[in-house]
Amino acid sequence: MNDNYDQNQNAPDEQNRQDNGARDVNGGHVWNVPPQEGSGDYRPPYYSDAGGQSPRAPLPPQQYSASDGWQSRDGRDAHGKTPYQWNFSEYEQAAGAAKPKRRRGLMVFGVILGSVLVISLVSFAGIGIYSTLSRASAPPAPSAEGPTLQVPADNLPGITIQNKPETVEETLPDGKLTSEQIIEKVSPSVVAITTYVNYQNYQAEGMGSGIIIREDGYIVTNAHVIEGAKGITVQLSDGTSYEGRVVGSDTQTDLAVVKIDAAGLPAAVFGNSGQVKMGEKVLAIGNPQSMAFAGSATQGIVSGLNREVTAGGQNGTAVTHYTDLIQTDAAINPGNSGGALVNEYGQVIGINSAKVAATGAEGMGFAIPSNQAKEIVDDLIAYGRVTGRVRLGIYAVEVDEVLARLNHVPTGLLVQSTEEGSDISSRGVVPGDIITKVDGTEIAGTSDLSEVIKDKKPGDTVELEVYRPSQRPNGEGRFFNITVALMEDMGDTAAQQPQTQQVPQQEQQPSEDQYYNDMEDFFNRFFG
Repeated sequence: MNDNYDQNQNAPDEQNRQDNGARDVNGGHVWNVPPQEGSGDYRPPYYSDAGGQSPRAPLPPQQYSASDGWQSRDGRDAHGKTPYQWNFSEYEQAAGAAKPKRRRGLMVFGVILGSVLVISLVSFAGIGIYSTLSRASAPPAPSAEGPTLQVPADNLPGITIQNKPETVEETLPDGKLTSEQIIEKVSPSVVAITTYVNYQNYQAEGMGSGIIIREDGYIVTNAHVIEGAKGITVQLSDGTSYEGRVVGSDTQTDLAVVKIDAAGLPAAVFGNSGQVKMGEKVLAIGNPQSMAFAGSATQGIVSGLNREVTAGGQNGTAVTHYTDLIQTDAAINPGNSGGALVNEYGQVIGINSAKVAATGAEGMGFAIPSNQAKEIVDDLIAYGRVTGRVRLGIYAVEVDEVLARLNHVPTGLLVQSTEEGSDISSRGVVPGDIITKVDGTEIAGTSDLSEVIKDKKPGDTVELEVYRPSQRPNGEGRFFNITVALMEDMGDTAAQQPQTQQVPQQEQQPSEDQYYNDMEDFFNRFFG
C-alpha cells in the first residue's frame, strides 16, 4: 500500500484521539484518556473531596502501553519491564539493543521461494501439454474467404416418421393375437344400438351395443337394452344404419336377439367359454356412453368364473339373479351392454352386461358366458322365447335373516300372489305364506328356487314346505307340506314384480283365522 493510503487511514484515528479525550483500541473498545499537562487537573480513580480523606497529588501524565496499559515516565511498568511504547524513539533504542534472529526468517523465505518455483514449473508444463494437444485436434484453418456455416439441406426434416416394419408375424408363437389384431378382427362385428322410448309425452333415447352372430342380420344384445323400446336403430362399424326389430327377449338371462334387413355382414367368431381360465387376457369392445365413443376397447383379465350377481330392484324394476357369469377387470360402462368380451384368439367368450356391474366398485365387470348365450339365442331365434323352462307360478320376495328375526318367522320366499291357472294356486297357497323348502332344499331366495327346478320339465312335481304366520298378535304360525306341478315358463320369471291386481283366491282355502285377508294386513303386521 502507498503512503497516501496510510495517511488517509490514520487521519480518522488522529481525529478520534483529539475528540473528547478518547482512544479506539483493542478491537473497538473505547478507552477514556486522561487530559495531558496544561489541560486541567487530573483526578485519579476513587478520588473524593469528602472529609476524612487526604487529597492526593495529581499523577503526572503517563504514556500508554499496548500490553499493560499506562506506564511511568521512565518507561518501565510496575514489574520493571520495558513494554511496547507509543514513544517510538525510545522503542527503537530498546529494540536496537536486542540481536535480530535472522536465521529463522531466511529459512521461511527459502521455503516460500521454493514453493513458488515448483508451482511455476508445474504450470508451465501443463501449458505446454495443452498447447500440444490443441494443435493436434484443431480443425483445419479457414480459407482466405473466411469461415463458413454448415447449413442443412432444405429437404432434410427435423423429425423422420417411419412406418411399422412389414415383417411382423401375423400371430404370436402360440397362435394368440396381439391387442391390435384382436380389435381389428372383432370391431367390425360389434354394432351400436339406439332405442327410442315414449316417456311422459316425450321420446327418450337409450344406447347399447350388440354383436353380429349371423351374416343375414341377426344380432345378440342384452334384454335390458331393448326393453320397452318403441323403435330400434342399428349402426354398423362403417356408419351404415338399419332399422331393427326384436326377435325375442329373455329377462331371466338378460339376453335378446334383434334382426336387421342386411346380408353379408361380418359375423363374430364365438369361443368355448367352458375353456376360459382365470388370468386370461380379455378385451371388452363396445360403445360406452354415446356414439362419440363407438368402437371403444378396454383390456383386462378374467378375474373370476361362475359368479352370481343380483341386479334390479331399483325404482320398481324386477329383481333378477344371474348365475355362471364371467368376471373381468376390463372396464364395462353404460353403453357397453351387449358388447363383446373377447379372448386372445379373437373369439367372443361373453356378452358384456353393465346392468350386473358391481355398483360403487372399480374393476368389477361381468359378462354372460358364450355357452349359456348359445342355448338362449337359439331358442329365441327359433321360437321367440326360451323353451323347456319351468316355473312354480308365484310372484314372491325374499325374507332375509334380518327380517325373519325381527318378525319371528323363517327365511324363504314370501308369496305376494299366485298366477291364474297355476297348480300352486289350487293347492291352498295364499299371499303371506312363506315357502321355506322345495324338495327338501332350504330356500333363501329366488336363486335357490331356480337352482332346484332348472332341470325340471313342464308337468314335473315338487314338494313344498310352507310356513303360514299367525294372524293373532304374538301367535305362532304353522308349517304344512304340499305337492305342486310345475308350469312352463313362457318368458316371465319367478322374480317378476307382482301385478297391480292380485289373482282372486280359490275356493279351497283354510279358515279365516289361519291367514291374512290381503297383503295390506300382512305388511301392517310385519312393518306397522
